[in-house]
Amino acid sequence: MHTTGDRVLDKPLAQIGGDGVFIAEIERALLERRIDLAVHSLKDLPTVQPEGLRLVVMGPREDVRDALVSNIPCSLTARGLHFDGGNVSAPIRIGTCSLRRAAQLRALCPPAEILPIRGNVDTRLRKLDGGDFDAIILAAAGLHRLELQEQLAGRMTYFPAEVLLPAPGQGALAVEMRDESLLWELLAPLNDAATLAAASAERAFMRALGAGCYLPVAAYGEVSETTLTLSGLVIDLDGQRQVRVRQSLPWTPQSSVEQAEALGGALAEQALARGADAIIQSVRTGQERQYV
Repeated sequence: MHTTGDRVLDKPLAQIGGDGVFIAEIERALLERRIDLAVHSLKDLPTVQPEGLRLVVMGPREDVRDALVSNIPCSLTARGLHFDGGNVSAPIRIGTCSLRRAAQLRALCPPAEILPIRGNVDTRLRKLDGGDFDAIILAAAGLHRLELQEQLAGRMTYFPAEVLLPAPGQGALAVEMRDESLLWELLAPLNDAATLAAASAERAFMRALGAGCYLPVAAYGEVSETTLTLSGLVIDLDGQRQVRVRQSLPWTPQSSVEQAEALGGALAEQALARGADAIIQSVRTGQERQYV
């Protein structure tokens, strides 16, 4: 199915609708019973489902990291992202359509020029190889699922999650369905407890902030044997103002999704107390002025 986000490639996502541009038509097809199941990247889904629909979060989770694919040798150090420019003109041009990635990249590599890029993975790689960009940043999960690691060997740099915090739900797949008992009974065994807990905490963090998929908000939850740890970030578009928060709670196989969501809500309250609301409002105001 081709959605608005797939068809409109000449405008930023925030301008054509932000949350839901890749899923509105698919959810309508579910509700109208034209399809029974829809598979999504969880990071692309709004944090609240439409009435009558529900999700199964599949696991295990793929790599949550972002990856830089570059035409220019680069290195990631404690001081940031650095390029060996050689004969290329400065500044280095990095393509991404994510405000979250763009803001963190501006903090990691201030001299770089962050440019918008749209299209699927193959389209973006063609634009990179065609010289439109010096580097692009993509989800490692997508590159792995397309088995592109060998093809891109020597050109990929993985960002540790603590250096470039991922989007809530990144690396996880979700099956969306109508809230019907038969469908639920068929699909419920696909639920992965650890992935569901971590992703639920991440999405609750974003939901409690009132932030959508296309604002510079990041979160990463991780379940160990006895602990669920959640890290969150709210960052201004210039990468200068940022609020980083982190909390944990005890976790066992008997712990509930509601406990994970409560952790996300508590972390959001901590972020708001440290000024996250001002950053989110500043970004929204800037977007409104840009698209008036």
